[in-house]
Amino acid sequence: MTIALTSSPMQHGQLETNRLMLLVIAACLPGVGIGTWFFGYGIIINITLAVLAAMVLEAMLLTLRKRDLKFYLSDNSALVTAVLFGIAMPPGSPWWLVLAGIAFAIVIGKHAYGGLGQNAFNPAMCGYLFLLLSFPLQMTSWHIPSDAIVDAANFSPLGWQGLRQSMLLSFPFLAADAATVQATIDGLAMATPLIESKMAAQNALLTARDTDLPLFARSSDTGWEMVNIGYLLGGLLLLYKRIISWHIPVSIIGTVTLLSLLMYAPGSTSIVGTTYLHLFGSATMIGAFFIATDPVSAATSNLGRIVYGIIIGVSIYTIRVWGSYVDSIAIAVLFGNFCAPLLDHYLRPRVYGHQRAPLLGEKRRTG
Repeated sequence: MTIALTSSPMQHGQLETNRLMLLVIAACLPGVGIGTWFFGYGIIINITLAVLAAMVLEAMLLTLRKRDLKFYLSDNSALVTAVLFGIAMPPGSPWWLVLAGIAFAIVIGKHAYGGLGQNAFNPAMCGYLFLLLSFPLQMTSWHIPSDAIVDAANFSPLGWQGLRQSMLLSFPFLAADAATVQATIDGLAMATPLIESKMAAQNALLTARDTDLPLFARSSDTGWEMVNIGYLLGGLLLLYKRIISWHIPVSIIGTVTLLSLLMYAPGSTSIVGTTYLHLFGSATMIGAFFIATDPVSAATSNLGRIVYGIIIGVSIYTIRVWGSYVDSIAIAVLFGNFCAPLLDHYLRPRVYGHQRAPLLGEKRRTG
């Protein structure tokens, strides 16, 4: 008689890590596509540069750490970091800026802590904040090639000239001389609508809304609504697939919405941005659904995730309104990452049947 030795019955997940990461990237595609339509090919160039550099650095570091190259590269974690970092970078950023940021993200933000599953902070936001503190001018301007500004009402496609101008913005050494770059590239530098609202009395997004222009008929300077809608749809897909839970995005968006409703004072110089502008005029949607929900650096219990999201939402609004950095997603998420271990310690669920130990000076109840 033979005895079959088997392990206990387990519930298996439907998605492996590599497929889960690919679904996250797929959920980003609506926002990336809309961003490319409105702001030119610079977003695609940023993502391409970041992905190539991230995969090379990942392979080098895995080799130095004597890890199985095929196994760890195939988890696609470096790919997701590179895509999110490339999306966060302003289109038209010079190539060296993208490479410096993704190198910091992979080397310091990820592998310095031990690699996937060990990083205390979101690697993509580590790289972004490193660049924001080191190169604030380059990181707060969105340079848009003139031919990349499209007429969405006629659905005119981005042509070869727009691609050429985007390439020259990222790789100015491809031009014959400096005069060629100046003649080819429009020097227009654009900020997000939220920055415009803080620095000026009005911005293009609110002007377009107030004049009742159709959403699909707006030019690239007011494309932020469509970009945020794209990332909102992608985030809903992640919720539907149960790749993320609702606790973090709902608490972030709810907190930002509540604070902007309570604190906004029309005409005030100290309080910036309507609720509409905070939700659709910056990076709120991608921050809430794609960045703050990193399963490694975020809180793990349901209550902890809610408090974690509230901390990030309060930080986003506080930094935007009273701080120097209006696009505050990276700083807020990293601060939330800093608080996550403390939240996991104090807000972890109690084991069923386990009696809580009495606090100092508290008498244990008996009977």
